[in-house]
Amino acid sequence: MRFRPYTLMFVPQDSKRIFKIKIPFYALISGLVVIGVIGFILMYIVFDYLYIMSEFQSMDEMKARNRKLGKQLYSYKMRIDEIENTMERLKALTTKLKIISNLGDTEDRDKNLYSEADVIEGIDDFSMSSNAEIDGEFRNVQNKLKDIEYKMAYQEEELNKFSEYLEEQSALLAATPSIIPVRGWITSYFGNRIDPFTHKITRHEGIDISTRVGTTIIAPADGVVTFTGNKPGYGLMLTIDHGYGITTAYGHNSRFFVAQGTKVKRGMPISSVGNSGRSTGPHLHYEVRVNGICVDPRKFILDNPWE
Repeated sequence: MRFRPYTLMFVPQDSKRIFKIKIPFYALISGLVVIGVIGFILMYIVFDYLYIMSEFQSMDEMKARNRKLGKQLYSYKMRIDEIENTMERLKALTTKLKIISNLGDTEDRDKNLYSEADVIEGIDDFSMSSNAEIDGEFRNVQNKLKDIEYKMAYQEEELNKFSEYLEEQSALLAATPSIIPVRGWITSYFGNRIDPFTHKITRHEGIDISTRVGTTIIAPADGVVTFTGNKPGYGLMLTIDHGYGITTAYGHNSRFFVAQGTKVKRGMPISSVGNSGRSTGPHLHYEVRVNGICVDPRKFILDNPWE
């Protein structure tokens, strides 16, 4: 098959002369191929340029995103550190209170669930970090949060135990006769004394507080009135059971404000001072017994005016 050459003619507008250029077939084909290759290269360069520009834009967005994530991570880390410091202070306070209250110490289960290498130290250059690195840092934060949850659960358990102990101690304190039932002067102390009637040495099982007839006597602690009536030697007598093996007795009253079975609170009026029974003058005979054994009432009084 024979390929004929092609002729290009150029006809100027203001001239009758015609220019002709003969182009061999193979030269035409080669030229078209070269032009096509050049066009392809130019298109590739243009598309590659556009792709590179879009990548730069994506990198800028990724840098901005990573910087934002880095600041968030640092903020989380700072907040976690604050929470951990608060937890440590609570732990120290709980330990101190347990020692003061003689509860002793329990096994320390306060263990870290993360390694020290996982701690985020300040704001690193997160702008060049990969998604995998950022995800890794977030996993570290999650591990620390799990560790804090574990510590908080343990701390809550310890505080609940201590709360139960305090409630029990609160009830015991409320049942302890810690205030003076009546203001006055002690005319006879607890222990051995010379009996004013027999003039022999006898054991005085309470204290005698001298004051005016009719002075109000108050309950020194919470409890239940177990007796109101006449008792030989004590005259009009009243007793209160405070629980925990503690009872109190009040002798030589002039009248009662409560009846047997009445629940009383600390500071509540229960009777008034009198001179009933075996007495040398108006006063209150006040006894405290622990498990049936008489003890000096002054040992229980917190605002003791006689010391």
